[in-house]
Amino acid sequence: MKAVVVVLIGLNLGWIIYQDFKERTISLVALFVLFVLCVVYYSLALQFRELPVRIVINSLFAGVILVSGTLLVKIRRPKDSVSSFIGAGDFLFLMAISPMFSFESYLVFLNTSIVFTLVIYGILLVVGRITASHTIPLAGALAICLIVFVSLNQMLPFNLFEEISWIYSIQG
Repeated sequence: MKAVVVVLIGLNLGWIIYQDFKERTISLVALFVLFVLCVVYYSLALQFRELPVRIVINSLFAGVILVSGTLLVKIRRPKDSVSSFIGAGDFLFLMAISPMFSFESYLVFLNTSIVFTLVIYGILLVVGRITASHTIPLAGALAICLIVFVSLNQMLPFNLFEEISWIYSIQG
């Protein structure tokens, strides 16, 4: 059953990646399906009663990021609209994936994914494939990173979505 859910999550993330990169918008249906699949994925691995707390904490953190980003944009460029920098689909994507992660793992995922996205964006900018005015399809980029996380999680002997002790082993 878990393998079927993983495949469905991968297909749904592929749909989100296509929409965000090609159409620059994400269907609410795709985000709702992703949320449901993430809840099912979580419930197959852990106790269901912890789910509401997990969703609230991770979504509140995503909200803090959104509000902080909004304030930063408004301070630095008061005449620009916030929607030209971050879309509602990006925030809804962060909320949709929140059931999959413990808070610590959510922080690790967001940080590594955003750094990876910025590095790729910077490389594309330097080689001239995009211009500085080109916006980043953040939800699509995070979806690519989530596919990598889910794939790694299937191969590793520990749960990337729950345990962060593997980070300490990297530090030596």
